[in-house]
Amino acid sequence: MLQNTWLVAAIWATSPAFAVLTPLSTTSTGAATFVLGNSTYYAPATPIASACFSAGTTRQVPLTVFQTNASLVTADTLSDLVQTYLEIDDVWSEEFLKGAIAIPGASAASWDLSAVEWMKEHGVEYIVSSQDSHPWGNSSGIETLHIGAAKCLNPGPYLLSMGQKKLKIQEAYLLHQDKQEAFLFGVVPVPDSTAYTAVDAFVPSGQDAMIPVPSRLYSLQDQRPLAGVRIGLKDIYDLEGIQTGGGSRSYAQVFPPTNQTALPLQKLLDLGAVVIGKTKTSQFAHGADPWQFLDIHYPWNPRGDGYLTAASSSSGSAAAIAAYDWLDITLGSDTRGSVRKPAALVGSYGIRPSWGVMSLSGVIPLADEMDTPGFFARDPALFQKIARLWFADGPFQINETVSSMPKKLLYPVDYFPLQNDAAQQLFESFMDTLNSEFGIVRTPLNFTSTLRKSVSNPQIANLTAFQLNSNRLAEYISYNKVGQPLEEAWAATFPGSGYPPLDPNPRAAFRRSVNLTQEDYEAAVEVKNEFKDFFLSEILKSDPDSCSKSLMILDMGTGGLPSYREQALNSLPGATSLSVTTPGAGPTMPSNYLASTAGCPQIGIPIGQVTYYSYISLQEETMPISVDLVAARGCDGLLLDILNRLTELGVSKTVKTGKVAF
Repeated sequence: MLQNTWLVAAIWATSPAFAVLTPLSTTSTGAATFVLGNSTYYAPATPIASACFSAGTTRQVPLTVFQTNASLVTADTLSDLVQTYLEIDDVWSEEFLKGAIAIPGASAASWDLSAVEWMKEHGVEYIVSSQDSHPWGNSSGIETLHIGAAKCLNPGPYLLSMGQKKLKIQEAYLLHQDKQEAFLFGVVPVPDSTAYTAVDAFVPSGQDAMIPVPSRLYSLQDQRPLAGVRIGLKDIYDLEGIQTGGGSRSYAQVFPPTNQTALPLQKLLDLGAVVIGKTKTSQFAHGADPWQFLDIHYPWNPRGDGYLTAASSSSGSAAAIAAYDWLDITLGSDTRGSVRKPAALVGSYGIRPSWGVMSLSGVIPLADEMDTPGFFARDPALFQKIARLWFADGPFQINETVSSMPKKLLYPVDYFPLQNDAAQQLFESFMDTLNSEFGIVRTPLNFTSTLRKSVSNPQIANLTAFQLNSNRLAEYISYNKVGQPLEEAWAATFPGSGYPPLDPNPRAAFRRSVNLTQEDYEAAVEVKNEFKDFFLSEILKSDPDSCSKSLMILDMGTGGLPSYREQALNSLPGATSLSVTTPGAGPTMPSNYLASTAGCPQIGIPIGQVTYYSYISLQEETMPISVDLVAARGCDGLLLDILNRLTELGVSKTVKTGKVAF
């Protein structure tokens, strides 16, 4: 048997049976792309380990780092590691197998000769070791490359470069084409830093971004609860080292990359998560229809015929989570529905937490009195885990279990039934489950009538006045904290160029906001607070045992009818505009305003799908249906408890990526 403390093996293909690495490009900074097997990889510019190199060889080879606690390493040990890594990871492949073995932390590992034969059979040419020599001498035909820092490498795939008197090891990220155009660009972390760097990799034919996906093996030894969870990040969150654009070319032109990560995102990174790219947003999170996205192209919702809207402003995050199984969660934000509506339209789990759940420092604001973080996920178990960890240290007891369930499920008859009978039947079945499993009884409520009877303030009782007041909350903050600084920076950067180019909605909102005063804003806040007091005292009251005495059920989608990204199609029979979600004869308050104005938590739960006739594919397609539950402010944990039980019952399931959710 042979002794060694720690070894890494790099394998270079020497025959057609072995992997062939094809370099594609190397930037002036040292970043590289290469093809291995049928996959394309990205190696960041900054190496994670390097050393002097005296030999004249110049080549790049795939490198794998293995981890094992075995006291005796045999051929079977290595074969078992291969199988384990294939099960764990979607980045590392058998093409990298011909590259490495490692035993980090084992001070007296014993090597059986069968392990050496195994390496020779798999084409090992190089051993990268933290020691000056390997234990079996040179008779094996395997050359030793010494890198002292190699002992700090995490398990997983790497690129090993030899040349210019230096050995260099770079992480290898699997590149995925963003065919849904949900991302702006990919990012990778800078080694030994808290910063990230953007990845300039695109598919020339369509300018689709190539998104770098890290190996899950890199986090294999990380004991943090979210180690290796991959995040797509809405482009209103600051990420150190990366440009925050807010969906605006003008904004990105005049403000430098940020030097600090947004507080909500930093909490997730501290828990072990990793950001892989920035997702698209409507400009500065203002609501916008797909045809109003001018600076950037609107993302493609993968569901159905591919032409359905994904709403806004978190449409990029929603489209990405519905499209890509290599992505775990995506971050959005919710002011008046920017997570809830997209989640419903792509069929993912989504949450608007109670207002004030955490500081939004480092996030482009829209309306301070209504802004919340939010996120999307396909897996209900992961969704609950993220929410309980992310919101754990906030002002609400999210992880406390309630002693009883709410008694009533408020069913607002002015928002129901849905326009599609099949979608309504899915809601009916869901409500039956809440009744049979939780004892929560459907209780009809005419919300509009109750509001008008209970509130005399015409700024609330009158729908038009209420919407204008809500707009004022957003427009004043967005203009003073985003629009005006942008105008000033633009004028200083491009003197005499006039007003910065913007998309229609923020441009119009900023122009309306010029004459708004602090007094106007404070008056709007008072109206908002009066509505909140009404809602929390008359509709969703708190309760010492169940937290929320009642729940409310809502649809954040389109009533089960398709709504297209192409404006003209929405006027055709069987289609609908996104804003048309209530079939009642009289005007009703938009359902997405309720939780926003009252500061309540709301979660979206995919419950099924319905068919529709597509004006694009000219055949039957399917679209997802989600139910939304609202609870009293601070009762986020109650909603997660209900979702947990629904998951145990098999009612809530992991949704698929692609055309169909189920």
